[in-house]
Amino acid sequence: MYVLDTTVVSDYLRGNLQIREKLSTISKTWIYITSVTKFEIEYGLVKKPELRPKLEKPLELLYSEVGDLPFNTEVIRVAATIKHNLISNGLTIGTADLMIGAIALHYEHTVVTSNVKHFEKIEGLDVENWKN
Repeated sequence: MYVLDTTVVSDYLRGNLQIREKLSTISKTWIYITSVTKFEIEYGLVKKPELRPKLEKPLELLYSEVGDLPFNTEVIRVAATIKHNLISNGLTIGTADLMIGAIALHYEHTVVTSNVKHFEKIEGLDVENWKN
């Protein structure tokens, strides 16, 4: 099972052929987007409202085809542990990436991202880059 990071959703919306081709080969029941990614995408549309008319329908279609994973109480505990481990080792990653990684780790899914360097810092997390 796969969790799409915000970079991958953005690439998909921009029409990236590698991402679109890979998604077309995998059952949509194996693909998930987190509530964190949805927040980041929505924030981007608030910052650039001129993009909303072009992207709203493709986003709705994508969201309707894939699963949704929340940032819930169990995931919060995983995220807190990850953050503690990172800080203890002198490492940091962005809060959104930490949250997405915690969701994927909790559900034992692979994160698909273009920011492999960020997610590789999370011990035990499987990470793939579909653009390579």
